Amino acid sequence: MRGTRERDPAAWMTGLLVGGGVGGAVLSLLALRDLFSFADTEPANPVRGGWFLLACAVLLVAAPLTATGIGVRHQRKIYATVCAVLSLAGLVAGGLIALSGLRETGLVEKPAPVVATTPARHCVELSGGDTRCPGG
Repeated sequence: MRGTRERDPAAWMTGLLVGGGVGGAVLSLLALRDLFSFADTEPANPVRGGWFLLACAVLLVAAPLTATGIGVRHQRKIYATVCAVLSLAGLVAGGLIALSGLRETGLVEKPAPVVATTPARHCVELSGGDTRCPGG
C-alpha cells in the first residue's frame, strides 16, 4: 500500500495538548472580557462569559483525555501516563471553572449573600413587662 502512512501518534497527542492549552487560554480570555467589571460598571455579558467558561472546562478535560486514549491505543506508555496526569489536572481545574460558568449562565443558582447580624447590645423594654433585661 503505497502512499498510505500512519501518522505518528505522538504528533497527534502533542497537537491535542497544545490545541487544548491554546484553546483554553483563548476561551478564558473571552470569558474574562465578558465577566470583568470595574467598581462602577456592570459586566458586559455574564451569561455569554459563563458559556465561554463552560467550553473552556470541557476543553481542559477532553483534549488530554483524548490524547490519553490515543497513547493507550498505540501503546505509548510514557505519553499516555503524562496525558493521564494532565487529564486529572484538567478535571480539577475544569471542575472549578465549570462551577463558576454554571453560576454565571444561571443553570445553578448563585449562593445568597451572607448578611451579618449583630446581636442587640442593649435592653429593649416590651409592653406589659417589667424593666429588667432578660439574662441579667
